[in-house]
Amino acid sequence: MTQQSHRPHTRNLPPGSSHSDAVSRRRLFQWGGGAVAAGFGLGAVGSTAAAGAASAVLPRPPSSRWFELDTPGQPLFVNQRLRDYRTIMQSFAVDSIGGHVYVVQVTQAGTTLPGDEPGDEAYARRAARGDLTLSKLDMNGTLLGHMYLKRFGHGVAIGVERIGPHVHLWTEIDAVTEGANGWGTRLVRFPFHDGQVIDADATAGLQRRELLPGVDRTTVNVDPVYKTLVMRYRRDGLFRYGLFRLSHVRQERSSYTPIADVAQPGVLSGTVFQGYATFGQYLYLLDGQIYSDTNPPEGKGNAHLTRVNWRTGEVEQRVRTIDGHELHRREPEGMGVWLAEPGRLSSARLGFAFGTSLTADPADDRLCTIFYKDTLR
Repeated sequence: MTQQSHRPHTRNLPPGSSHSDAVSRRRLFQWGGGAVAAGFGLGAVGSTAAAGAASAVLPRPPSSRWFELDTPGQPLFVNQRLRDYRTIMQSFAVDSIGGHVYVVQVTQAGTTLPGDEPGDEAYARRAARGDLTLSKLDMNGTLLGHMYLKRFGHGVAIGVERIGPHVHLWTEIDAVTEGANGWGTRLVRFPFHDGQVIDADATAGLQRRELLPGVDRTTVNVDPVYKTLVMRYRRDGLFRYGLFRLSHVRQERSSYTPIADVAQPGVLSGTVFQGYATFGQYLYLLDGQIYSDTNPPEGKGNAHLTRVNWRTGEVEQRVRTIDGHELHRREPEGMGVWLAEPGRLSSARLGFAFGTSLTADPADDRLCTIFYKDTLR
């Protein structure tokens, strides 16, 4: 299968976009009262409107450059061990300032946690209830710590948010069982504490957020550069994506209004959805399957990356990526955005991960591999 790519013409550049490495203080402050500028060390995070004021919602997503998807990807790290080695990773998020990578997976069989009932240690029970293991790694993939998240969801996406020295994770929570797995119905924000167990039914003081009424299958990712939060959700059987100002979602409000909302594009129909991320004006999607008889390694896999314009909902580029095709198992699992050099926009990276192993043996340990694209247009 050959790569298929549609590149936007120059005339489709967002108004005011520049290919220069310099970040315009004026444009950043025009977009969001300084919230974005804080991501580049230009000012403090803040909102000029009172909490809960609908008028504070941004009128549209920010103008930005985009990642070119058909350039070769580079590995951040390959075949690194997580806290659990019997379940495959689901998604990841990067705190580039702290130099940490957070990876989530369904808790493996045989794990006993506080508050468990007989049978909870079985994988089927963990998966159906939405019990997750969160691993903390350094940028070389060395395991530094872990947490357990009970009754949270499936972990299709997670986000990380840093404010000064403080770091919080964003995930789904309050899982309901559908099929063999638990899926989140709300979002939650919490700090990382090595060894801690958070139970959605028992832990007090959790910062839950219900951004839209009447939706389920909620998952979340964070753009640390433009300070936005994206939620994938299902309504009336269809998946959509809502983009919100991160500083607004951080506040507890009676309601939240997205600054953009788009349908999952039809090009993903019939594919296996595996992850998403947002960067400025663009939404990025990952789909594909693990190597199998119908998706053999010699075919280099069916993983695809897609770029969607938040302002139009249109697909602007979709490519098959063969990065890491020589790895074993190679199941696409999650996306994330970060700055390799905090404060420098041109160092932005679009990451996409694979669950991998050292051999093709199905009994081999499940490992974590992350690649990234870093060509901005």
